[in-house]
Amino acid sequence: MLHRLQAVPPDPILGIIAAHAADPNPKKIDLGIGVYRDEAGNTPILECVRQAERQLIANQTSKSYLGPPGVPGFNSATRALIFGHDTAAVEENRVRTVQTPGGTGALRIGADLVKAARPDARVWASDPTWANHLAIFPAAGLELKSYPYFDRQKSALRFNDMMIALAVCGPEDVVLFHACCHNPCGVSPDPQQWEAITDLAAERGFLPMVDLAYQGFERGIEEDCLAVRLF
Repeated sequence: MLHRLQAVPPDPILGIIAAHAADPNPKKIDLGIGVYRDEAGNTPILECVRQAERQLIANQTSKSYLGPPGVPGFNSATRALIFGHDTAAVEENRVRTVQTPGGTGALRIGADLVKAARPDARVWASDPTWANHLAIFPAAGLELKSYPYFDRQKSALRFNDMMIALAVCGPEDVVLFHACCHNPCGVSPDPQQWEAITDLAAERGFLPMVDLAYQGFERGIEEDCLAVRLF
């Protein structure tokens, strides 16, 4: 059975990491992977994380299995961080929070949910988008299409082209958005453009799926949640 499998192509990011390690230039900067590093190239443990770990060890009462949704307290805190403490969606009990094994795991669970709810759904991703998006949704058996997003010549958002493309979407479509710090181009819609996008989603009936991977790194903790809260 296993001899039928084909080797996946090497991850280009790993090649960048190797090239960076081999480069003797003392002024080199590794921009190949999205993690924080200090001047020595190390990724230190933040003191706030150390404090949280100490509190967890001191206060935990069990190592038993978690329920399917995950840690209730973690879910509540995450929900408040993303949606706010007193938003209508939370107050009206319209938000459900589930802990997943990382962002890729969340996307795959979302893809499986879409596949179960509407097997013939189409998923639209921006051009360009994070490379893993291109593998996650087809692996779940979903058709993946693209919509125009970034003008490489002008280094600008193709907002009008994007809106024209998404205007053909309907209730059978899922449109994937990056909430902030678009990966890989770094260009995001402004607040007025997000409002226009959410209006279009309501008008056409397509389902938005928002990938919020970099909350706080573009405009701020609250500001970077705008797309999620508008939808």
